[in-house]
Amino acid sequence: MPKKEKRGITGVSAEAVGVAIAAPPTDGEANTELIRFLAEILDLKKSHISLDKGSRSRDKLIRVDSSLSPEEVLRRFRQAAG
Repeated sequence: MPKKEKRGITGVSAEAVGVAIAAPPTDGEANTELIRFLAEILDLKKSHISLDKGSRSRDKLIRVDSSLSPEEVLRRFRQAAG
């Protein structure tokens, strides 16, 4: 039986978004999975999302290059968080 994917939005505020992903933090796998997951939620191509700071830290700064307003980005994250 395949392992259930453990990823999701764990919290949303104006300052930060909590994200849980199952990928291990080795060889950049977690960062790659984070970008893939955020692109899905925001309905953007992965190329529109990049890691600005924190590639080796739990706290990361993500850049979203799109016409979405910050308010719309937060709305989509809140919706995904349930």
